Amino acid sequence: MDLPGDLSRLHVKSPKSPRQHRKHVTPPSTTRMLAALEGKVDNQDEVFQTPPRELQNPRVQESDSNFFESFTALSWRQENKRLRAASDEDRERHPPSEGQFAIKPEVQRLSKKEFELLYIEVLYTIKHKIGTTAGGHLPYIQDLYQYAQEAFRISPEDHARLLAKATEEKPPIIILNVTVIKARDLEAKDADGFSDPYCMLGIMPGRLLDQDLSSAVLSDEEDHHRKEEKKRGGSLRKFSLTKKKKDKTVKELIPAKLIKTTDVKPNTVNPVWEEKFRFDLDDVNSDRLHLDIWDHDEEFSVIDAAKKLNEVQSMKGLGRFFKQVAQSARPRIKGGDVDDFLGCITVPIKDLPSTGIEKYYQLHGRSSKSNVQGEIKLRLQFATREDRGLDEDDNWTDVRQHEDLICLFIEHEVRRIRESPSSWNGVLPKAATTILHQHAIQGDVTDVQQAVCRWMAYSRKHMEYTFSYELLMRFLESLDQKWTPDSLSREEEQCLNESFMNLKDYCMSLIKRRREVYPYSNKQALKRLDQMVKVLVRIYSTDVFKYVCPFAKDLHSEINTVAKRGTLEWYERVIHLSKKSSKRHTMDQEEDIIYSLIDLTNCLNADLYGAINEYQKIFDNVSNVNYFSITYKHLEKLHSSHVIKSLEEELGEEFTECMKKTNSSKGNKVMEGVLGTTYFELYLALQEFCKYGQQLPESPEPLQIEQYYKWFRFAVTQWISVAQVRAIHRIHKAIELDKLLSSKAADVGSSGAKFSTSAVDVCCCFSQISEFWRQLDWPDLVDAFSMVLKLTKDMSDCAKIYADEIHQKLIDKGYYDDEGQFDVTEQLCITINNIEQVRRALKQLPETLNFVNIQHAVEQWEGAELGVKSNLHATVKEADQMMSSKIKKVVDHVADKMRPDIKSDVFHLNWAPESVPAEEAVEDLLKYLDSNLLTLNQHLLKSNFDRILHSIWVEVLEEFKEVLVTEESRKPVIYKRMYDALELLVDFFHANEKGLDMKRITTEQYIELKKLLALYKKDTLKLITIFYEEKLKQQAEFKSKEYGVLNVRMCYRNETQTMFVEILNAKDVIPLDANGFSDPYVLIQFCPEHIFHDVPVQKTSIKKKTLNPVFDESFEFNVSIDQCRQRGAVLVFTVMDHDYVFENDFAGEAYVDLCNIPGVDGQDISGFDALAITALPLMQPQHKENGALDILASREWDKDAQEFVKKRSKVEEKAA
Repeated sequence: MDLPGDLSRLHVKSPKSPRQHRKHVTPPSTTRMLAALEGKVDNQDEVFQTPPRELQNPRVQESDSNFFESFTALSWRQENKRLRAASDEDRERHPPSEGQFAIKPEVQRLSKKEFELLYIEVLYTIKHKIGTTAGGHLPYIQDLYQYAQEAFRISPEDHARLLAKATEEKPPIIILNVTVIKARDLEAKDADGFSDPYCMLGIMPGRLLDQDLSSAVLSDEEDHHRKEEKKRGGSLRKFSLTKKKKDKTVKELIPAKLIKTTDVKPNTVNPVWEEKFRFDLDDVNSDRLHLDIWDHDEEFSVIDAAKKLNEVQSMKGLGRFFKQVAQSARPRIKGGDVDDFLGCITVPIKDLPSTGIEKYYQLHGRSSKSNVQGEIKLRLQFATREDRGLDEDDNWTDVRQHEDLICLFIEHEVRRIRESPSSWNGVLPKAATTILHQHAIQGDVTDVQQAVCRWMAYSRKHMEYTFSYELLMRFLESLDQKWTPDSLSREEEQCLNESFMNLKDYCMSLIKRRREVYPYSNKQALKRLDQMVKVLVRIYSTDVFKYVCPFAKDLHSEINTVAKRGTLEWYERVIHLSKKSSKRHTMDQEEDIIYSLIDLTNCLNADLYGAINEYQKIFDNVSNVNYFSITYKHLEKLHSSHVIKSLEEELGEEFTECMKKTNSSKGNKVMEGVLGTTYFELYLALQEFCKYGQQLPESPEPLQIEQYYKWFRFAVTQWISVAQVRAIHRIHKAIELDKLLSSKAADVGSSGAKFSTSAVDVCCCFSQISEFWRQLDWPDLVDAFSMVLKLTKDMSDCAKIYADEIHQKLIDKGYYDDEGQFDVTEQLCITINNIEQVRRALKQLPETLNFVNIQHAVEQWEGAELGVKSNLHATVKEADQMMSSKIKKVVDHVADKMRPDIKSDVFHLNWAPESVPAEEAVEDLLKYLDSNLLTLNQHLLKSNFDRILHSIWVEVLEEFKEVLVTEESRKPVIYKRMYDALELLVDFFHANEKGLDMKRITTEQYIELKKLLALYKKDTLKLITIFYEEKLKQQAEFKSKEYGVLNVRMCYRNETQTMFVEILNAKDVIPLDANGFSDPYVLIQFCPEHIFHDVPVQKTSIKKKTLNPVFDESFEFNVSIDQCRQRGAVLVFTVMDHDYVFENDFAGEAYVDLCNIPGVDGQDISGFDALAITALPLMQPQHKENGALDILASREWDKDAQEFVKKRSKVEEKAA
């Protein structure tokens, strides 16, 4: 490794280095540790990131001609090709013109004669304009003439000639269409609170009637009303006109023309009629519509009289009065009823707009004082008819002229607008709408017929100029709302059928060429496609379409058929283009085939991308057509057949031979050709094609293309073998050309952690191999197992090779030599960092190579046995352990070299004067650790630094433990200082969560040491107390009865402050005499003695030759409640064997916590005999290593401690 010679070094101090204690207080240890760890990333050991490939040594990559890089680049190359394929369709900013790809509609042109006749019809319509002008129309006739002349592009001479012809035509007869809709709030004339209303209506001419008509006889009722009016100075208004003269008011009755009546609506004051009537008008400017409402009282009345009156055909007969009608209806029987008058209205014809009117009219009475109420709703519309001897109901010619007129106006407006026709809103100017409106009135073209004409005209012109589909939708909705089943003639229905079918065929031709007309990357084009499909769906859903096109095919099947046909034609065009394009890549015929298949497949993938992301939304949401499924299945059949044919027929036997040779050949041209990126580029293209198939709904029929990967298995297997050789070569080359990364470049994922280019090269090599396998995404997991296992073993072996070689270089540098001064250089740090980086890269394999799913699939296929024998995780784990052991070997060597200094500092910590606080006593150790770890921290990855920290921490704990065990006993204050120093060291190594994790600090070794120090720092009396607490714990845990059981009863009497103890008996006492029995007695003692120093020891009588003595003896002890409640206060029962010659033998002991004795808690004990018997298993003394007794024993300088140990030792000796 080529490293600079002036790198900083860490010198590990000799154990003989002199030490001096500093008197001043140093900063807290954690502050120094935090400074050393500043900038460290806490989670870098948890999240591994492959070093950026820019840090690789380019010479290493060039040594194998960028073998791995060329394969991993295939994925983004594929993506770029797909994007380019998509962008090629969207070079134009605006959507392509529909006219370029749609079927050409048959353009209907008028002959010269038809054209002139239509213009004459327009001039005739303008000349005879009727009705007042509404807000949306043009009132000036001259403007209408001018617009018509411009729209028809007629010269002034021809205009004058044709206008003269229009003038010669007879004027039309103007008709008023009256629809009596309903009335409301009429007056109730009958006794039941209702009326039986009907209407009588007619046209009142504007000219005055003859004088003889004014002398007509009025009915008795009218005479009566007339007389009453005269008395009141009023005038009679009933189909009459009051005209003022100079000296008097004259009532001149006006004849009613063709009087008509509605049906009678019984028992209602809100009748609904909806009856239509037609009246010819003589003079629009003076004629008026008059309507009376009557309450019908008899079966034969005004209605019948009006019918008879209307049978008169002569003009003279029509000039009869409504009075005569009423008179003739009067019953002959004396006293008969007469119909009651409910009100009337009079509407001047000249005030009616040409568009017609529908409104409520307020009813008026005969005079201002008449009691009349309510209003009636009428719909009034103009129409005309010409006296040509034709059927008035047959207006087919007018309807066709109306459509032609709309088409002509549309063409004129399209010529006038500057922007694209698709942006035109379809609104005609006022002049055009006025002409069309007048033509509809004079031709009696109904609203439905007008809607039909508008739809046919705009849809026809749309196929020529391409309007907005929203415009067509507007006219379609209008037609659907106005149409009723009987509203059109057979000819009109046939024309409407042709219009619908023509537009449908036009749209279907566009759907067939949708890829060219509506590229998926063009938002405007997609919007037009969406609107077009919506129009189609709306057409098929309308009632009028279902009625006039009863045999039309279902829209869903129409789109399916067109989509398939369009896909087939498009695929054939793309094949032709891909073959032409492949010839630009190479002159080799075989490679031409591969390149052609790649270009073709990429083009299909781009199309499928648009299908699923754009077209599917449109066709599925609007027409419920699964466009993607139709397209993919059709393309899959076409493409799979084409690929197989190209690979097998075109390459033929040579392709088969190539498959065989790759299993045994290495380095030959055939193998190199197969392993070229082109072949895998085709694999990735087909893979993307197949992945689109995952979006299909579940189908029992498998797709042929799904087996594509089998065509490439031989190449993948061979690539893995070649990749292993190339990887080993790259590792050797990386170590050979290794160099230190610059400090800025090396700062990847850590602060100051350094490594060299060889680690980057190896990690990137592993990453590229894994990335290429991930790109392959082998579909058959069972088949993938063997290949993944080979990849895993190869990369694991490569990692071991790298770790061995990089570690060997460290050995060669003399790292493990015992002679000379030991220095830690950056080379050491870089070595373990490099191994750690490669180790981390290897640990990513289970995720990147998909171990879990692959091994699970294998176990399901072959059973668990195969999965266990060939465990993928075990392969990685073995390599990981090997590299970790390499790192640990280096790290432990650093800690071993530091141990002598740590030992010296801990020794000084133990023997420092008592007055020195823990912070100062441990200062030397902290400074030594801090200064020596600083360089390591700067250059190591955090995981490696943590390894060294942990190793040093273990050394520190061992040295602390060794001082406690081997050095002579010191006073508790010294151990209190060591205890505090240990806590300072914990903070130092933890460093506010930036150092070692607390789990790695608080090991069992640390916990044991801390407990031991906690005992050592206690004074003697507390240690004695702790000794008895240990005994209580032993007693609680001891369940065996092998040494016998002692039964007792105990209680504390608060009133006398005495402890009452009753020794009942013992069972199964151990035999201590030669005769197989014992002579037992029991000692009762309160401990510890420093608490119960004035309480005497009492004992029972001796029971001879028995192992089950019965004592039944009671004892009282004067002890206070406070003594009993103190920590460690116990009652000790010692069973002894009496011996006359030798010392008494120890048979067993039992301990009772005084706090648990009844009465100690302060409650009064009512009856001693009621207390439960306590069975105490007898124990033998159990020595606890490093327990309180051992610490007391080590205090040779403490008289109390030695005296207690001496007494206790005697008990243990007797027990032994």
